[in-house]
Amino acid sequence: MRTIAADDLATRWPGAAIVDVRGRDEYATAHIPETVNIPLDELASRLKDVPNSTPVYVLCGSGKRSSQAAGLLSGRGYDVVNVAGGITEWYRGGHPVTYAPPPADTPSRGRWRSLADRLRGRRTASS
Repeated sequence: MRTIAADDLATRWPGAAIVDVRGRDEYATAHIPETVNIPLDELASRLKDVPNSTPVYVLCGSGKRSSQAAGLLSGRGYDVVNVAGGITEWYRGGHPVTYAPPPADTPSRGRWRSLADRLRGRRTASS
């Protein structure tokens, strides 16, 4: 399996096909712009979502899960490169990171507090 350092990946980015195999919450916290998020536990069932580009760079938080993903993809015929150090080294190298906004259906804290206050008021009024 081939491996590349995050700084070396940065010389190929943007334009490199990058699959981030971290979980959705991890990905939402911070990710490399223009990457595809396919959590490792979904990878085997989502091969159709893997970019058709060659090579495909795979990363995770530090390199362990991406190494497993690279092995899986390589066994399925993909030209794959593991990114050593993952998003952690990418970030440490000062490379661009995108922070995803919270899902639209998640109410803001103020709204929850307001709703809780209203419900408390109704219980008090009806008690």
